[in-house]
Formats: sequence, C-alpha cells, structure tokens
Amino acid sequence: MQHWLELTDKEKIEVYTEIAARTGMTPQAVEKDWWVTTTLNLLFSSTPAEHLVFKGGTSLSKAWDLIERFSEDIDLALDRKYLGFEGPMTGSQVRKLRRASYKYISEEFFPELTKLFEQNGIPVELRLRESKDSDQDPLIIEIYYPHVFEYNEYIEPRVLVEIGSRSLREPFSHRTISSLVAKHFPALPFADTSFEIATVNPERTLLEKIFLLHEEFQKPSENIRVERLSRHLYDVDRLITVYGPHILENKALYQEIVTHRRTITPLRGIDYSRHKPEFINCIPPEAIIAEWRKDYTVMQEQMIFGTSHSFEDLVKNIISFRAQLNALDWNLEE
Repeated sequence: MQHWLELTDKEKIEVYTEIAARTGMTPQAVEKDWWVTTTLNLLFSSTPAEHLVFKGGTSLSKAWDLIERFSEDIDLALDRKYLGFEGPMTGSQVRKLRRASYKYISEEFFPELTKLFEQNGIPVELRLRESKDSDQDPLIIEIYYPHVFEYNEYIEPRVLVEIGSRSLREPFSHRTISSLVAKHFPALPFADTSFEIATVNPERTLLEKIFLLHEEFQKPSENIRVERLSRHLYDVDRLITVYGPHILENKALYQEIVTHRRTITPLRGIDYSRHKPEFINCIPPEAIIAEWRKDYTVMQEQMIFGTSHSFEDLVKNIISFRAQLNALDWNLEE
C-alpha cells in the first residue's frame, strides 16, 4: 500500500493505463479498483471486522469473479448480534435495532474508519451522508480519493460504503481479495498484499436481486425507477447459468430471505404474499421496458468491460429461468 502511494502520478498513470489496455476497462475504473480494494482492507481491519460480511454486486466481481462490470459501491452487513440483537424480531425490536445501528455506525464506526485511513497515511476525505432520521439503516459513507485521471459523471472519484445491521449474514464464504494492480504486477514492490474477507455466497445474492426486481416491478409503471438499475438484470443473467439450479433446489434459503424481507427490511406498498415462486416477475413491464433497454445500453458502454448479451437475449434468458421458478409448487410460511 505504502509503496504504491509513494509512486509519482506519472508512474501510476502508466500502470493504470497498461492494465486498462489488458482488461478493456477504463483507466479510471482501474484506479477506482485500487481504492475499493484499499477501502475493503481497512474496513476488515476495523474493530467489528469479524462481524462484517461483504455483499452486493461488487462482491460478485471482486470476490467471486462472476461478472465483468465495474461497481463503485461496497455493501456491508454488520451482524446484529454485535449490537445485542438476535433471533426473531418484532416490529418494535426492529425499530430499536435501527436506532442502535445508526448510533453505532455514526458515533463509533465512522470515526474509527476515518482514523484508520489517517494512521495508514492514506489521503482521503470521508463524509457520512446526512440523514434526517436517527434510525436510518443502512448508512452511507462517502470516501473521496486523490485521482490521476479526469472522471465523467458515470464514474466518480469516490468510493461509497453502505453499511447496515438489518441484512442477513448467512450463507457466506471467505474469499481472497486483491487489486487489479496486484493481479497484473504481482512481482513488483508496489503490488498490495491479498487478504481474505467474509463474503455472501452468490446464490443468496441472486435471490436478493430477483426479489429486488420483483418488488420494483410491483410499483405502478410511473413510479418504477430506471437509472442504473439494469445492472441487476445483467447480474441475474450472469448468475442463473451456474447458480440458478441452486436456488431452484433450496426452498429453505428462499423462505429465509422472503421472511427476512417481510419482517426485517419491509418496503411500503409491497405485497409479500406475492413472493411465492409462482408470482415472481423480474422483467420490466412493457410500459417502461424501452427505458430499461436504454439504461442497459449506457451501462454496456460505461460499466461492462467484458462480453455481455444483447438486451433482447438477456431478457429471453431471464424469462426462461423465470418459467422454471414460477413452476415451483412451494407453500411458503406467511
């Protein structure tokens, strides 16, 4: 880490540019990968490290190498047992957990992370995104880093850390993390050392993304969000080939996630009785599918650095998998 920070901007530009040429990524994305990796290293060096788990889209690329798109966000789940909460929870207990999580992250975790960057001589600016509510969960930490390239609006020179205490932790595995700089120049002094962190398993991430899309498409068409959300379709398309069969055979995991979303992280206006396999729909409705197609085209240009299916083929693949999911005759607990 220190060796890399001591390089001149010119030397960093040369390395980033070479990696970009090898991978098809932009130099800005390669630079940002170094900062994402460094941030993960410090996050999992913090006091609650053993109680954290890395999740979300970035985990699919950084930890599992399953997708070829760039993501700037680091999603973390803090085990609620660390805050003194465990087992089934009532609505009142969930509200208490939200307040406890907000207090811990804002008053203890954020200052400690700031100090970790300072102690390691890493020149960044950390900001805790403001919240109007004292029970906001998750919270977002913005980390602005010094950069050697100009950035566009799609990729900004910052890392976003989203951390909360209401997410599931299981199932997870320990995965090795290293930067693109270290992967492409492992023998050079500036290559950072790899490290292992607890990371959510892909089958759970796949189900979470399917439910996220299903919930989004339960809304009236005029309220369905579009910008950058087509990334979830891309991720689902990439995951169903290998992990689709896993979730079609794992009723227990399916039930656990549905129950958790209904009781711990419920959204207003969502009918969770329609999370039964027979009702699941993760394809945009006709009224807004053209907007999602446009969003996907932008994502292919700005975020995907490997091969990707056309929007039509992607939708066709997901529809085929949806049919298998809809055919499951599972009676879920309400």
